[in-house]
Amino acid sequence: MIGKRVSIFITSTVLLLNLSCGFQLLDYRLDTPATTLAVVGAPPVLDGRARFRQIFCDRLAADQEFGSEQGTSCETYLFRLEDEAKPAAPAAPLAQPIPRLRILIVPGFMGVCFWNFAKPFEVSVARLNARGYRIDWIVVDGRSGSEQNGGEIADAVRCLDLEEGEPLVLLGHSKGAVDVLEFLVNYPDLAQRVAAVVSVSGAINGTPLADYLVKVYTALGDVTAPPDCPPGDDLGVVSQERSVRLSWLASHRLPESVRYFSVVSFTRGGNVSPFLREGYDLLKTIDPRNDGALLFYDQVIPGSTLLGYVNADHWAAAYPLEEKHPVLTKSFFLHNHYPRTALLEAIALYVAEALETKGTTDEKAPVTGSGVTVEDPRLQP
Repeated sequence: MIGKRVSIFITSTVLLLNLSCGFQLLDYRLDTPATTLAVVGAPPVLDGRARFRQIFCDRLAADQEFGSEQGTSCETYLFRLEDEAKPAAPAAPLAQPIPRLRILIVPGFMGVCFWNFAKPFEVSVARLNARGYRIDWIVVDGRSGSEQNGGEIADAVRCLDLEEGEPLVLLGHSKGAVDVLEFLVNYPDLAQRVAAVVSVSGAINGTPLADYLVKVYTALGDVTAPPDCPPGDDLGVVSQERSVRLSWLASHRLPESVRYFSVVSFTRGGNVSPFLREGYDLLKTIDPRNDGALLFYDQVIPGSTLLGYVNADHWAAAYPLEEKHPVLTKSFFLHNHYPRTALLEAIALYVAEALETKGTTDEKAPVTGSGVTVEDPRLQP
């Protein structure tokens, strides 16, 4: 009996020491299939990775900065998990060089609090708009919950002057994607104006970090936020708790008139910026495939088409810190190098193509289990 107790004590002590040192049960691996975490009854997730890879690689090759980098390839920036289908050969041509879309980007938690420092895809938006794209942002409360921000998105959509035949696409980064989903459900009449929603590193299922940090944020939120960033309803962190998001998904159904697309981000721990490293280490006790803020399987909208897994942390996937603040990036944001312009343009081109082909070559068939096994019929060799 004593020996058994000693054994249990030693085992428990070892486990506690390992946890305190960043212990993880799972290895960082790419030889696994795509996976999502969904509530019972959620619509299936479809697979558009192969076609999206074709478009992204094409846009990357055309990027004057990233396309000429030595020792890099498309797969450096876009992960290929083992179950990704082979693309069609030869690759289908792009339907149009500049798609006729109106794209509005919704920032994530505290995004507006640092609006003058950097906006999501800011440099990329300027580059693409100069070529004829129509991309802008919707400003929502930096610290308010998703219901409040959904109302602000509604105000923006209500006042938007769309050209005839111009599909409206809402792109949400991080919590911004959740704000968009709440808008769609709470304002069904306005949701009819939306053709598609894209989640980039979206907090769709919430994040365990919100549960972990909610009490700390409640105590220190006013200290961590800039003075010109009011709290609003101050539910920004609460609305990203796992129980809140999953319960919301279980009790609400997204409008079927809207097409949904998901871009997921994760990377290795050594590729995470210092400010996100603590979050990465906490999340890796669950799964090392995270971006410092979200687990990879929590970033997929139910019923969406999965476009791909970008090799970037939570900020590098969307924020051009390297371009806007090169000196600070070298000291504090050490891993912000990513071809965001190629990524944003590939998203626009894929969505435009999908909207044009709806009803003919649309993605079909249900997902088996929790792995993404559905393939776009356009991608069959």
